[in-house]
Amino acid sequence: MLSTLIIKTMEQVFVFIYAKNKEIKVLNIEESKRLNDDLLKEGWKHTQTLDACAWIQYLHNDCEDVDLFEEVKFLSKVG
Repeated sequence: MLSTLIIKTMEQVFVFIYAKNKEIKVLNIEESKRLNDDLLKEGWKHTQTLDACAWIQYLHNDCEDVDLFEEVKFLSKVG
């Protein structure tokens, strides 16, 4: 008897990070599409696009010797 193997893959969820004056905004793809032009006009800079699932997995599994606070603060780095 053959059995059916169902493999469920993790859906990629991207977040778009904008920075201005050491603050960040984290937007989903719909918000980013809608607000991108206005944010850029207001002086916000797009600094990162992250796969949220991969980022959380990295923080949990592979970030043992790194200061997590510094990893998160790096998201606001412009340029």
